Amino acid sequence: MQLERLIRTENLGKSVTSGSDRLEILKGINVEIKRGESVAIVGPSGSGKTTLLGLLAGLDVASEGDVTLCGQPLKALNEDQRAALRAEHVGFVFQSFQLLPALTALENVMLPLELNGSREAEREARRYLDQVGLKERLSHYPRQLSGGEQQRVALARAFAVQPAILFADEPTGNLDEQTGARIVDQLFQLNEQAGTTLVLVTHEMALARRCNRVLEMHNGNLHILPKAA
Repeated sequence: MQLERLIRTENLGKSVTSGSDRLEILKGINVEIKRGESVAIVGPSGSGKTTLLGLLAGLDVASEGDVTLCGQPLKALNEDQRAALRAEHVGFVFQSFQLLPALTALENVMLPLELNGSREAEREARRYLDQVGLKERLSHYPRQLSGGEQQRVALARAFAVQPAILFADEPTGNLDEQTGARIVDQLFQLNEQAGTTLVLVTHEMALARRCNRVLEMHNGNLHILPKAA
């Protein structure tokens, strides 16, 4: 039985205009991503990886074509409707962690749960922080945590809302190699346990090859790389 399509693009394009010049960042992207898949997007700097991720997640608006996210054509939604769709179905992990400095680790993970109306926000937040090995760091603020610990808080926050899709943009980019490897292991472990669809932007081919599929961006075009033997 075919897996349900969670993301589908149709001739997706993105361009920007500066004066009389028009720069095409993405050109005619057609891709489908199914429930439970892990997909890596790789390519050199400036190839359009992060731009594509933003379009797939509804953080940016396409110049041409459309994205269907969880059955909703994003072109038909306004900004508030796209935000509501993300809040219900999407999680994010960024290179820069994006934790709120005035909140503790526990409060950072609780926040999206509370915004979603969860009555068990604290219990769920504690459970996910325990899963990433931060049971003893619940009351610590981001400035009191190492980079690896901050990214683990970000992982717990992303998975706590049980998203259908998790977008990760260079999640190990600000971490040393050893810490980054531990974060990646936890990312895939949580992803497997939750059955979440993972869309991952990375420049590390070793990390990309852990995904079911690898898509390569080059000069605004998307190519499917063959699986390594």
